[in-house]
Amino acid sequence: MRSMKTWYTIAAKGDKSAEITIFDEIGFWGVTAAMFIADLKKLGEVDNLNVLINSPGGSVFDGLAIYNSLRQHPATVNVKVMGIAASAASFIAMAGDTIEMPENTFMMVHNPMGGVFGNADEMREWADTLDKIAASLIGIYVKRTGKTETEVKTLLDAETWMTAKEAVDLGFADKVTE
Repeated sequence: MRSMKTWYTIAAKGDKSAEITIFDEIGFWGVTAAMFIADLKKLGEVDNLNVLINSPGGSVFDGLAIYNSLRQHPATVNVKVMGIAASAASFIAMAGDTIEMPENTFMMVHNPMGGVFGNADEMREWADTLDKIAASLIGIYVKRTGKTETEVKTLLDAETWMTAKEAVDLGFADKVTE
Protein backbone atom coordinates (compact mmCIF):
# COMPACT_ATOMS: atom_id res chain seq x y z
CA MET A 1 0.00 0.00 0.00
CA ARG A 2 1.38 3.39 -1.02
CA SER A 3 1.65 5.96 1.76
CA MET A 4 0.08 9.32 1.14
CA LYS A 5 1.79 12.50 2.25
CA THR A 6 -0.59 14.80 4.07
CA TRP A 7 -0.13 18.53 4.16
CA TYR A 8 -1.89 19.11 7.44
CA THR A 9 -1.83 17.73 10.95
CA ILE A 10 -4.40 17.61 13.71
CA ALA A 11 -2.99 16.73 17.12
CA ALA A 12 -4.58 16.88 20.56
CA LYS A 13 -2.53 18.56 23.27
CA GLY A 14 -2.71 17.72 26.96
CA ASP A 15 -4.43 20.97 27.97
CA LYS A 16 -7.83 20.39 26.29
CA SER A 17 -6.52 22.04 23.14
CA ALA A 18 -5.52 20.82 19.72
CA GLU A 19 -3.14 22.12 17.07
CA ILE A 20 -4.06 22.03 13.42
CA THR A 21 -1.56 22.86 10.70
CA ILE A 22 -2.50 23.55 7.09
CA PHE A 23 0.76 23.94 5.21
CA ASP A 24 0.04 23.41 1.53
CA GLU A 25 -2.63 23.40 -1.15
CA ILE A 26 -6.29 23.00 -0.16
CA GLY A 27 -7.92 20.05 -1.94
CA PHE A 28 -6.62 18.22 -4.98
CA TRP A 29 -3.29 16.72 -3.82
CA GLY A 30 -3.17 18.52 -0.48
CA VAL A 31 -5.69 19.01 2.33
CA THR A 32 -9.06 17.61 1.31
CA ALA A 33 -12.15 18.47 3.31
CA ALA A 34 -13.11 14.82 3.77
CA MET A 35 -9.73 13.96 5.34
CA PHE A 36 -9.69 17.13 7.45
CA ILE A 37 -13.21 16.72 8.83
CA ALA A 38 -12.70 13.03 9.62
CA ASP A 39 -9.55 13.84 11.58
CA LEU A 40 -11.21 16.80 13.31
CA LYS A 41 -14.01 14.51 14.52
CA LYS A 42 -11.44 12.12 16.00
CA LEU A 43 -10.19 14.83 18.38
CA GLY A 44 -12.93 14.44 20.90
CA GLU A 45 -13.70 17.28 23.28
CA VAL A 46 -11.32 20.23 23.22
CA ASP A 47 -11.72 23.83 24.34
CA ASN A 48 -9.27 25.45 21.91
CA LEU A 49 -8.31 24.74 18.31
CA ASN A 50 -5.05 26.45 17.36
CA VAL A 51 -4.92 26.56 13.57
CA LEU A 52 -1.61 27.41 11.89
CA ILE A 53 -1.83 28.28 8.19
CA ASN A 54 0.76 28.56 5.42
CA SER A 55 -1.12 27.83 2.21
CA PRO A 56 -1.44 29.21 -1.32
CA GLY A 57 -5.12 28.20 -1.34
CA GLY A 58 -6.78 25.73 -3.68
CA SER A 59 -10.24 24.23 -4.06
CA VAL A 60 -12.99 26.64 -3.06
CA PHE A 61 -15.35 23.80 -2.16
CA ASP A 62 -12.87 21.96 0.06
CA GLY A 63 -12.03 25.33 1.61
CA LEU A 64 -15.69 26.08 2.33
CA ALA A 65 -16.19 22.68 3.95
CA ILE A 66 -13.10 23.19 6.14
CA TYR A 67 -14.23 26.73 7.03
CA ASN A 68 -17.70 25.48 7.98
CA SER A 69 -16.34 22.57 10.03
CA LEU A 70 -14.17 24.98 12.03
CA ARG A 71 -17.02 27.50 12.51
CA GLN A 72 -19.37 24.77 13.71
CA HIS A 73 -16.85 23.27 16.13
CA PRO A 74 -17.69 24.13 19.75
CA ALA A 75 -14.06 25.00 20.61
CA THR A 76 -12.58 28.48 20.40
CA VAL A 77 -10.72 28.68 17.08
CA ASN A 78 -7.45 30.62 17.16
CA VAL A 79 -5.84 31.13 13.75
CA LYS A 80 -2.25 32.14 13.15
CA VAL A 81 -0.97 32.80 9.63
CA MET A 82 2.57 31.42 9.55
CA GLY A 83 3.58 32.52 6.05
CA ILE A 84 0.64 33.12 3.75
CA ALA A 85 -3.10 32.55 3.77
CA ALA A 86 -4.02 33.04 0.13
CA SER A 87 -7.16 32.35 -1.83
CA ALA A 88 -9.09 29.47 -0.20
CA ALA A 89 -6.74 29.56 2.80
CA SER A 90 -7.73 33.19 3.41
CA PHE A 91 -11.39 32.35 3.96
CA ILE A 92 -10.49 29.30 6.04
CA ALA A 93 -8.59 31.78 8.24
CA MET A 94 -11.84 33.74 8.64
CA ALA A 95 -13.15 30.80 10.72
CA GLY A 96 -10.97 32.03 13.58
CA ASP A 97 -12.48 33.60 16.65
CA THR A 98 -9.07 35.28 16.72
CA ILE A 99 -6.68 35.74 13.81
CA GLU A 100 -3.04 36.62 14.39
CA MET A 101 -0.41 37.35 11.77
CA PRO A 102 3.28 37.73 12.49
CA GLU A 103 4.52 41.01 11.00
CA ASN A 104 6.26 39.28 8.06
CA THR A 105 3.26 37.26 6.83
CA PHE A 106 0.69 37.83 4.08
CA MET A 107 -2.93 37.29 3.16
CA MET A 108 -4.38 37.40 -0.36
CA VAL A 109 -8.00 37.52 -1.49
CA HIS A 110 -9.39 37.30 -5.03
CA ASN A 111 -12.44 36.37 -7.03
CA PRO A 112 -13.04 32.65 -7.57
CA MET A 113 -11.53 31.24 -10.74
CA GLY A 114 -12.14 28.14 -12.79
CA GLY A 115 -12.07 26.73 -16.24
CA VAL A 116 -14.65 25.18 -18.45
CA PHE A 117 -14.63 23.46 -21.80
CA GLY A 118 -17.81 23.74 -23.78
CA ASN A 119 -20.10 25.82 -25.90
CA ALA A 120 -21.16 29.42 -25.30
CA ASP A 121 -24.16 28.42 -23.17
CA GLU A 122 -21.98 26.27 -20.91
CA MET A 123 -19.47 29.09 -20.54
CA ARG A 124 -22.19 31.60 -19.64
CA GLU A 125 -23.54 29.12 -17.09
CA TRP A 126 -20.06 28.72 -15.57
CA ALA A 127 -19.70 32.52 -15.29
CA ASP A 128 -23.02 32.62 -13.41
CA THR A 129 -21.77 29.84 -11.11
CA LEU A 130 -18.57 31.79 -10.39
CA ASP A 131 -20.73 34.81 -9.47
CA LYS A 132 -22.67 32.65 -6.98
CA ILE A 133 -19.44 31.35 -5.45
CA ALA A 134 -18.12 34.92 -5.22
CA ALA A 135 -21.27 36.00 -3.38
CA SER A 136 -20.70 33.23 -0.83
CA LEU A 137 -17.09 34.29 -0.26
CA ILE A 138 -18.04 37.96 -0.03
CA GLY A 139 -20.50 37.02 2.72
CA ILE A 140 -17.72 35.34 4.72
CA TYR A 141 -15.39 38.33 4.40
CA VAL A 142 -18.17 40.86 5.14
CA LYS A 143 -19.12 39.00 8.31
CA ARG A 144 -15.51 38.94 9.51
CA THR A 145 -14.34 42.41 8.45
CA GLY A 146 -17.49 44.50 8.91
CA LYS A 147 -16.89 45.98 5.46
CA THR A 148 -19.71 46.37 2.95
CA GLU A 149 -20.25 43.92 0.11
CA THR A 150 -19.06 46.59 -2.34
CA GLU A 151 -15.85 47.20 -0.37
CA VAL A 152 -15.07 43.47 -0.21
CA LYS A 153 -15.92 42.97 -3.89
CA THR A 154 -13.47 45.75 -4.77
CA LEU A 155 -10.74 43.94 -2.82
CA LEU A 156 -11.53 40.63 -4.56
CA ASP A 157 -11.64 42.28 -7.99
CA ALA A 158 -8.17 43.73 -7.40
CA GLU A 159 -6.65 40.42 -6.18
CA THR A 160 -5.53 42.12 -2.98
CA TRP A 161 -2.26 41.12 -1.30
CA MET A 162 -2.11 42.27 2.31
CA THR A 163 0.75 42.52 4.76
CA ALA A 164 -0.12 41.58 8.34
CA LYS A 165 -0.67 45.25 9.22
CA GLU A 166 -2.87 45.81 6.16
CA ALA A 167 -4.91 42.69 7.01
CA VAL A 168 -5.50 44.03 10.53
CA ASP A 169 -6.31 47.52 9.22
CA LEU A 170 -8.85 46.04 6.79
CA GLY A 171 -10.42 43.72 9.41
CA PHE A 172 -9.13 40.41 8.00
CA ALA A 173 -7.02 39.80 11.11
CA ASP A 174 -7.02 40.94 14.72
CA LYS A 175 -3.41 41.28 15.73
CA VAL A 176 0.09 41.65 14.30
CA THR A 177 2.73 39.75 16.29
CA GLU A 178 6.52 39.67 16.11
